Amino acid sequence: MAQAPKTEEAVPQIEAYALSAAQIHYFDTFGYLKIPGLLKDDFETINQGFEYLFGNQEQPVWETREALHGDERRVIIPGFIEQSPLLAPLQHDPRIVGIVKSLIGPAYKWSSSDGNLFYCESYWHSDMYATPLQHYHIKLSIYLDELSGDNGAIRIIPGSHFHNQTFARTLQRDFKDAEKIEALFGVKGKDIPAVTIESSPGDVIVWNFRTIHASYNGGERRRLFSLNFGEAEAGTHDGEDPTVCSAFPYRQPPSM
Repeated sequence: MAQAPKTEEAVPQIEAYALSAAQIHYFDTFGYLKIPGLLKDDFETINQGFEYLFGNQEQPVWETREALHGDERRVIIPGFIEQSPLLAPLQHDPRIVGIVKSLIGPAYKWSSSDGNLFYCESYWHSDMYATPLQHYHIKLSIYLDELSGDNGAIRIIPGSHFHNQTFARTLQRDFKDAEKIEALFGVKGKDIPAVTIESSPGDVIVWNFRTIHASYNGGERRRLFSLNFGEAEAGTHDGEDPTVCSAFPYRQPPSM
């Protein structure tokens, strides 16, 4: 997995991995997109890089037990791929850049990465704790295990990324306390209507930071790392106050 050259030679490669207009519209409308097998050919290298960092006893890690995860264990390495010669090239890989430019456009910025070991579930939330709602960010999630709804695959509530709409605002309010979900809705958190995104090693799941998501039935040592990108200047992608009542416009892939 070689790093893409930072010259004009890389441009045709990036264009080859641009999303189609239909994929862009799917992402804009539902707040996520799965790209099967995108990194399958490099999985052994990716797996090696991941396991080296988490297996290095001198590697600094964060270990948390938060209410969001049922007070169970989660281990995090921030700035993850940046610390691995095997993983760092992914930031500039044409397959990744093609996705990012398709969704954000040429004016994007790198927003770091994170590696995770989950020994827990994750209750309903969006990832807007680190960035304001008006700042458009996307996350490319790479799971290293075969996942289904029975062992921790990510669940997405389509359309919840429209954060100014009544639907999303209601979810943001009512999901703040996971213990109150059943009293409010009459079902457990794992039974909230959602799409479970089954994935295999090599798949890439792309989603809007505002999209509300969760993971239930997670087993021991569920492995994930994510690449995060955002618009270079807040509010340039969809504005600070997107129109709520109009249909989402169709977009064509931007020039690479």
